[in-house]
Amino acid sequence: MPFLSTPLTLSATGGILGSAWISGSIGALSICAIPAILQSGTTTEGLLRGWYIQFSRGMYYIPTTGAFIALNYLYLAYRHRVHGLEWRGYAVGALSNLLLAPFTLLFIGGINNIMIAANSGTGKSLSQDAARHLIGKWGNLNAVRVVMPLAGAVLGLWNLLQ
Repeated sequence: MPFLSTPLTLSATGGILGSAWISGSIGALSICAIPAILQSGTTTEGLLRGWYIQFSRGMYYIPTTGAFIALNYLYLAYRHRVHGLEWRGYAVGALSNLLLAPFTLLFIGGINNIMIAANSGTGKSLSQDAARHLIGKWGNLNAVRVVMPLAGAVLGLWNLLQ
């Protein structure tokens, strides 16, 4: 590992830990929250309310944190490139954190819209089976998102150790 200034080392450490934290948070939703909601034995409204509570909490901090970490990685990539050091791991780590948003919009956005509308009463009401199916599908697609910030953490660590 080449000598880096303390601020750059701290910045890299923050990016790595932040990426890993987001990955763990996303994983916890799919591994813990979704199965608990589906096994709660509640009504359709209760299922949708449980999903919406965990969804809205994650919606506030995951995208913002992912964007902040991506900016941090881009700053690190720029500083490393200027000094002739390996920088590509940070650049790709930034991209892997930014990919959370388009993946969500493309693959999960439709499910979110249906369940948000059903939960608020502004959309089509869902049967118990339909709600359970959508929540389970959401959990599976959400589990795929774990890989993106985890890759950012691995790439950031790889770049730091170069």
